[in-house]
Amino acid sequence: MSTLLSKSEASYIASALLASEEPVRSDGRGLLDFRSIALEASVAALANGSGRASIGGTSNNNIGVGDPASEAIVAARLEVEGIESGSGAGLTCTVTCTPSAYPHHTMPQLDDLSSDLSALLQQALESSSNIWSPQLVIIPKKKRWHLNLEAVVISDSGNIFDTLVIAARVALWDLRVPRTRNLEYQRQTEHPATDDAMEVDESKRDAFGSAVKGSRVAKKPTGDFELEDYWEDGLPLKGRNSLPVCVTLNLLPPVHFLDASLQEERAVPTRMHMTFSFPAADPANSILHNTRSTGPSEIPYASIAPLIEAGEGYARRLNEALNTKLKGDDKRKAAIA
Repeated sequence: MSTLLSKSEASYIASALLASEEPVRSDGRGLLDFRSIALEASVAALANGSGRASIGGTSNNNIGVGDPASEAIVAARLEVEGIESGSGAGLTCTVTCTPSAYPHHTMPQLDDLSSDLSALLQQALESSSNIWSPQLVIIPKKKRWHLNLEAVVISDSGNIFDTLVIAARVALWDLRVPRTRNLEYQRQTEHPATDDAMEVDESKRDAFGSAVKGSRVAKKPTGDFELEDYWEDGLPLKGRNSLPVCVTLNLLPPVHFLDASLQEERAVPTRMHMTFSFPAADPANSILHNTRSTGPSEIPYASIAPLIEAGEGYARRLNEALNTKLKGDDKRKAAIA
């Protein structure tokens, strides 16, 4: 699909969005309506968790089939890393944009776009409390699970960043953290036996049952671990109901709209990305993790607070819809199993 618009085409799209009585979009949606969203978990066999998200297309049950859709796959992989005080994010996000998704981009342009989306996804997720969950600590102050999110953009028909965050949320929902057991090593040291200083280790006896004199067993601090689960087993990530969600407001003063198509993005290039989470312990509360504006136009300072307030409402509805869908899928899988 070509991403180029003439000035007259861009003007026509913007005028239709600004229609005072009834704004018109090419697919008949209202300004605040999303296209259909399709989710699928466990799509990568060699990952600890994975998910696919698609926005648009003709059917929720046939991802990527029919009309163009924005589609992304995210795989979550755990690897062991050492804990150094005050260092490391515990998360690494990598986004790869495929040539099939952007056929008009050169390879350097694809690399730049991939780098930008990787940075956006990292910023959106790294401040979440789920990434710093004690569940991901293996040995306190020594080792933990480092979370690698590897995303691939399959196709882009607009609003690809929201699609990526949704796919990452599905992958983290699907994530299983292996249970571990800490190991302690014992080291036996020999000391000369004396009449006034002799220690007997009752747990160490020779074949005849006599005590081994003059020995001392020293326990070393926990330094290693073993897995109790296979990689495909484990426990779900705690607090996954409150994983971050992102909404992108496309700004065309005095209005804004959600889930822009590719042509709408070209006609209205100014947008504001907002990432929220909603703690399960206090659903009425919300946490704004970050905001980022892109595009050629500046956003007036007086407009920022109302836009954030509106974005919170959109993100809350999206969060509830995603949780409902993912919980329903889990129940259906459990019933089949």
